[in-house]
Amino acid sequence: MEEKIIIKGARVHNLKNINLEIPKNKIIVFTGVSGSGKSSLAFDTIFAEGQRRYIESLSPYARQFLGQMERAEVDEIKGLSPAIAINQKALSHNPRSTVGTLTEIYDYLRVLFARLGKVYCPICGSKIEKLSVEEMVDIIESKSKEKKLETAIILAPVVQGRKGEYYQLLYDYLKLGYSEARIDGKIHSLHEKIELSRYKNHNIEIVIDKLLINDESRLFEAVENAVGFSRGLVTVVFPAPKKSDSVELTLSSKWTCWKDNFAFPEVEPRLFSFNSPFGACPSCSGLGKINPFSNEICPVCKGKRLKPEALSVKINGKNIFEVSSMTIEKAYEFFNDYESKLTEREKLIAETVIREIKDRLKFLLEVGLDYLTLTREAGTLSGGEAQRIRLSSQIGSQLSNTLYVLDEPTIGLHERDTHRLIKTLKSIRDNHNT
Repeated sequence: MEEKIIIKGARVHNLKNINLEIPKNKIIVFTGVSGSGKSSLAFDTIFAEGQRRYIESLSPYARQFLGQMERAEVDEIKGLSPAIAINQKALSHNPRSTVGTLTEIYDYLRVLFARLGKVYCPICGSKIEKLSVEEMVDIIESKSKEKKLETAIILAPVVQGRKGEYYQLLYDYLKLGYSEARIDGKIHSLHEKIELSRYKNHNIEIVIDKLLINDESRLFEAVENAVGFSRGLVTVVFPAPKKSDSVELTLSSKWTCWKDNFAFPEVEPRLFSFNSPFGACPSCSGLGKINPFSNEICPVCKGKRLKPEALSVKINGKNIFEVSSMTIEKAYEFFNDYESKLTEREKLIAETVIREIKDRLKFLLEVGLDYLTLTREAGTLSGGEAQRIRLSSQIGSQLSNTLYVLDEPTIGLHERDTHRLIKTLKSIRDNHNT
């Protein structure tokens, strides 16, 4: 393998037939006055040719999606490695992109909150525990007495907000002896052909039984079956002569508030995503603002982007927005403290996720971005900040035998942070990179 990059006859832009030898696995600096050809040599010759050759090494099928790249104006380059450019262009102008989403830290936070988050009722603030079937039956009976309604329809929510036609699923429940289902709010007979749009989200609830509340053994069996089919949920409708007086109640063997019967949705990563309708504030659709062109904060979520349910799940006393609003430095301290408090069982569940979060936070600290928060919008970052975020992701990728091209990486940095950045560049170099 060549131990140096040999360039002959580079003529891009201001370059006048330049010949040059560059050592590999070193940090190389191009310096000179404006217009002297630094970027022409680094980006438009070395990087462009490295990227072009890498793309040409791919299969014809893969290349058709990447387009044809023009050959750089140079006679010959030997010893090139696959190249990555880390420049000072803005990362994204999408208002949904934040430091957290760009670094993937937010994705790991969503998984952590789904696995180990403590659930609290968004109405009364009390901690929510899982309900047993017996407790569900007690709640249904007390609600019946309270509303003076004697009959109930027990439903099993088997599909919630998912796309598909569900022909086979409905047929399977018909074979099990169930004859009706409530689909997108309407009751359908399973004996009739039901056509659902494949590309629309649907809610499907199987009618398990219609019964008198005082028939306790039948009620218990219906609730138990509903919980079994829906993996933890049961919806109870108390029909009244006047439709507006009917009462509907959803209970969960996972998360339901005893005091006000608030039933939590399934605690899964998408609940914490402001880019998903399951987690996003319904008023602003997860933007945190009244509209994409305004800086006026949404009055419903107060700029937090998420539904109250998502903000009611906490780890170490903080919800996901509060953790994301910490500076990188404070967040790193928070997770060190949190990790020290985990039980053996919790460590087994979340050790890998917490390590990924801490590693990424540490990389951001190493490139001098300790003052940023994970909620900071990508469009508000300076070119230098954007470049260092890209750089931090490269530290974590652990690539070797790669050529990195950076554009003034220390621009605008305090002297202390410059030393930290150079230390980071050296660690990338020590992994056999140029």
